[in-house]
Amino acid sequence: MNQNDLIHAFAREHVNLASGLLSLMMPQASGAGIGLKGLDGRYQLANRIMENLVGKSAGAVTGATDADLFPPDVAAELQRTDQEIVNGAATAGNELDFTSQGATLRCLWLKFPVAGPDGRILMIGTVMLPVAGHEAVEGMLQSLDRLQQTNQELQKTLASIERLARTDQLTGAWNRRRLEEAVVNEMDRLKRYDHPLSLLVITIDGFKDLNAGQGHAAGDQLLAELATVVQAHLRATDALARWSDEQFVVLCPNTTQSTAAVLAEQVRAKVAQTVFTPVKAATVSIGVAECCIGETWEQWFNRADAALFRARVAGRNQVQRAPEAVQRTGVGESVAANFVQLSWHAAYECGNAVIDAQHKALFGDANQLLAAILSGRPHDEVATLIDGLITHVVQHFQDEEAIINATGFPGAQGHAAIHRTLVDKAAEVANRFHDANLGVGEVFQFLAHDVVARHMLGADREFFPFVKAAGGEAAAAAG
Repeated sequence: MNQNDLIHAFAREHVNLASGLLSLMMPQASGAGIGLKGLDGRYQLANRIMENLVGKSAGAVTGATDADLFPPDVAAELQRTDQEIVNGAATAGNELDFTSQGATLRCLWLKFPVAGPDGRILMIGTVMLPVAGHEAVEGMLQSLDRLQQTNQELQKTLASIERLARTDQLTGAWNRRRLEEAVVNEMDRLKRYDHPLSLLVITIDGFKDLNAGQGHAAGDQLLAELATVVQAHLRATDALARWSDEQFVVLCPNTTQSTAAVLAEQVRAKVAQTVFTPVKAATVSIGVAECCIGETWEQWFNRADAALFRARVAGRNQVQRAPEAVQRTGVGESVAANFVQLSWHAAYECGNAVIDAQHKALFGDANQLLAAILSGRPHDEVATLIDGLITHVVQHFQDEEAIINATGFPGAQGHAAIHRTLVDKAAEVANRFHDANLGVGEVFQFLAHDVVARHMLGADREFFPFVKAAGGEAAAAAG
């Protein structure tokens, strides 16, 4: 059993821990009876003073209800104050007479909630204070205040323990146990509501060589820094977990595979640009898979892991999608497919393999954005697609400018100026959308129509003859 397992086992027993500590909080000399009652009305614990007050032998109160211990009218009043605590009251109390061991006894009963780390009531705490004059009651009330303060500190401690049980101590990410708990809930939402669900499996390229060459301290430093970088570039709804030594998993609720792939590419690029303390430069390989309805967690994870393996075999520092993933077709996506999708044709090709491949990919990005808009995907998911499309456009513009400069195209400088104007406008559009000051229709009109379609099929065609001529000269030289 590892350290996380031990912490988790400890946290699971927090009810017993709370019971044991609360029984010691009020000194026996104070004359206060202490009891802890479950929500079923049965006492789970009672100190010896409470047992004496109700006239029972050691252990006889545990498991009993108020109806077992007191006359009906007293039991009914005690149950009424219990219900006040269950309904959310911070404290409740009453002063009651009852007969114990042949003598009439008057006690002040004070109730308080005993909550777990998640804030839910686990038990009802009871303090019995024999009424023996005003000064004694005041002293008991002060003791109760101390009891409640100690109880609050206990809840904070238990909450901290619960966090430790669910968190990887090195990186601060979720641990494997916490991830698997969340996966169960999200897969249930997928089954019940058909909400898409995707997964990223991330591994640090060459991590074992780093450990072998520089030691585990350097490896730990890289893991901690990389987790911080990845976490900073995820969305609020995404969850980062450490899966194994150098492997992380990102759970992406309400996210299709295409959107998750855009997110993965953004993470990969950011990691590659980051300067880390132990190695300066590091890269990651990422596998992406969307969960299919009907498959198990193991099957889903294995498909993402297989995509990760392909990314590593293909040269690392890249993102690969699981090809087996089902293609989701929602209402909006069907509309997009049958109505206004951008269609790529061979007539749009300029003859340069890099430019043509990027143009075709940008058409695909634009169609993914359209499908997300028409199918009513959440704002943050659409925003991720917008950011991804802009990133691809910027990279394409840079590559295209280098190629057309090499061909001798006389309008290369003017064409680059057009690119800069479009990029500046794209950044403005994205910022306004993130701030909820621009509708998705206007975003799509600019990015998909003005940038992707009209620019590529309009201004770009001016350099096509030069690119084709350069391609012909290269082929002739090779021949």
